[in-house]
Amino acid sequence: MRVIIPILLILLVLCGRGVAAICPRCGLNHLPAPPKKEEPKETEKEKEPDEVLLSVSRERFQTSSLEIADACDKILDRLEVRYGKPKVWKSFPVYFRRYTGNGIAGYTQYSSGGVVEVVVYEGLESAIGGTLDHELTHAFFFYLLNSNFDLFLNEGLAQNSEYRRRESLRQTVYRRYSNGDFWDLARLYGRNSYDGSLLIYHEGFSVVDFLIARGGSLWIAAFLDELVKTNDINKTLERFYGYKNLSELQRAWKEYIENGQDRQTVEAIK
Repeated sequence: MRVIIPILLILLVLCGRGVAAICPRCGLNHLPAPPKKEEPKETEKEKEPDEVLLSVSRERFQTSSLEIADACDKILDRLEVRYGKPKVWKSFPVYFRRYTGNGIAGYTQYSSGGVVEVVVYEGLESAIGGTLDHELTHAFFFYLLNSNFDLFLNEGLAQNSEYRRRESLRQTVYRRYSNGDFWDLARLYGRNSYDGSLLIYHEGFSVVDFLIARGGSLWIAAFLDELVKTNDINKTLERFYGYKNLSELQRAWKEYIENGQDRQTVEAIK
């Protein structure tokens, strides 16, 4: 989940304050403020879009149009086929809002009881195969695993769902790996906070990409379920993938990058 700094909100509050009634003779603020103009009552059309446009309710979410609803259903159906169906699901709102210029394309907000909302800051056409898939994957795995689990793997799965950007992500991974940008996996796993250079996204994507290549999507879902229950990365890695620890996984994963990140060439788990 990404942090949003509400700069725009602060500016709106500051700009919205009334001008002080300054006396032109003494310069003191003792004159009555000018009468406020009576603002017209808010109509349904004038309300914030995300307050009134949740006109489409489906079993798993509410949103603002049939087109968005159909896109969300397709993404969630695809996730269920890949990873399995969550046993419990609580419906949540999916909002499309105007981009605010802060570099954030979307976010998923959780509470202890479930997903509070999914927000996307771009148009539907560009969000399909990208941001919308990314954020719905966060929501999906919250319910599949009944947990807002490790951020490194969480972001890796969400990035992996961005099928339109998958090849460009692999190119970014190779470039950053070749430049020596990457951290050891032990430094990212369990960190549960974002780094300043997006390594948690790029390395997370690549590690998940490699693990799916080895065992498939249902296998990694079973691995994550076990990991959430035991909170023991080394034992869970060895049981599902044969790596005794993160260091062994890292060596195999680096070979995957050096060999071109081709899933077809990876030795499958037998």
